[in-house]
Amino acid sequence: MTSAVFARRRFVGWRALAVLVLAAASVPAAAQSMACGTYKQDDGHALLTLESEGHGFLTSAASPTEELRIARSGELLGMVNLATGRMEQWTFGEGDRTLTGGYHDFVREKAAACKPFYAVEEGSCRADPVGCLEHYYQATPAQLHQWCSEDVPFACRRLFEVYQEQANNAVPEQAPRFPLPAQCKEAAKEHDPAVCMRLLETMAGELLGTAIMGLSHAPQTVLPSEQLVELAGLCKQHPREDFCTRVAEAQWNAGRLLEARDALQHACGTRAEAYACTQVAPLVGLSAAALSPVPTTTLPCGRYVAEHGLPSDLQFGDAGVVQMVDYATRLRARVQDGRIHLRRDIGDDVVLQTTRDGSLVGMDGNTRFGHYTRQPGGAGACSAPLAFTEIAQPLDCPTLDREGGPEACCKAGQLLGCKVAASTRVRNDDDWRGAQPYYAALCSAGVRDGCVGLAEVFEHTGDEGVPAALKAICAKGGATHIACDVDATRDWTALRARLRAIAEDAARGE
Repeated sequence: MTSAVFARRRFVGWRALAVLVLAAASVPAAAQSMACGTYKQDDGHALLTLESEGHGFLTSAASPTEELRIARSGELLGMVNLATGRMEQWTFGEGDRTLTGGYHDFVREKAAACKPFYAVEEGSCRADPVGCLEHYYQATPAQLHQWCSEDVPFACRRLFEVYQEQANNAVPEQAPRFPLPAQCKEAAKEHDPAVCMRLLETMAGELLGTAIMGLSHAPQTVLPSEQLVELAGLCKQHPREDFCTRVAEAQWNAGRLLEARDALQHACGTRAEAYACTQVAPLVGLSAAALSPVPTTTLPCGRYVAEHGLPSDLQFGDAGVVQMVDYATRLRARVQDGRIHLRRDIGDDVVLQTTRDGSLVGMDGNTRFGHYTRQPGGAGACSAPLAFTEIAQPLDCPTLDREGGPEACCKAGQLLGCKVAASTRVRNDDDWRGAQPYYAALCSAGVRDGCVGLAEVFEHTGDEGVPAALKAICAKGGATHIACDVDATRDWTALRARLRAIAEDAARGE
């Protein structure tokens, strides 16, 4: 059964309850027999309020209040969640003392007289939310805009999604981080299913690791200005925490920082515990100049601190080296497309933008809404950033699927063998010392991942030969060799201190 057929059958089954929802305002309370009052979730994390014959609310400390359209038929309670678009059937029990639905039971905490059901405009989405949901995925932006303007949150969310999908689809497809190897292409003469599988295992491990750690984010394409204005107006008209936060993200992503602040304030206004309140607090009171981005032409110099963002404390120094204060981590900065990019060993760049008053704002997924202010003191000028030479990881080992094949390839100078030999030892046996010579071979050839892997060997073993090896590769390859970059962006002193602390804790049995 296709998902579309399943969804259609579900909607058809809901039509009977939808009739009740539409009639709830006009049918006498005695005929409806709604058990109004508050019901507490069995784990204490949520409260369900049945306020009238036709509507209620679901509230919890951890999330915004969700408005519900409800209708009762016998012991069944039909429910349309206007926030999420979910439709459910719950069951009354024990003389209306309990409600069972989803994965939880609700127990009546306090009975109450039903209030009058609020008036709804005939033909509106609020009057027939089930009808709207039947056309949810096929609705045009104009329809979704109308439903959103009627204060139907799931329509606002869908409108945003449609605009984002349209913007993403309009952008030319970017080359994948890992191009499909020839061994995986059936039409290629190098096609080899066994070798392909081994390659994909290595690539998948790296991609999965960055995704799990939150170090890689799907790019968010900038929306057209007219859509941004439209979404900002809808957020102002009907402030909802989730929708206004999404609108704020889109505005910030487009460089409309003042409009983003406004949307965050609307999101915060829905409840004091909203995360948007934490995000917007450092932005309140900032001047227009502090939230007006300008193209970056040179790297900043000195220490910049933000109340929000990860990282939040950055020391820009000579040659483009940036110290993450309180972390044993340094990053290399560069100016790219009018923005500051800080390269990380794993995952996407940290991206910052200069503003008119000389401060910085975060523009990537981890620093978004961060405003970085330069701290007093420090150097007034830093030396220019350096550029380094590196090569892409070659895919050149024809014996990858054989026992000892990767090692043989590495010995023959085929660098894919070095990559797989190192990754296999680390992934399967946590054998960092065994992986060291293979990382060294990759690094010497100019593959950055090999140099980073070599540095990770030190972090796991404390082998003092590793920093010396990196410095030797740098000296042999020249000042622009990628090993020089990896060596300069290691805080060896802090790493040694961390290793000593781990050893001392282990000695104490902690």
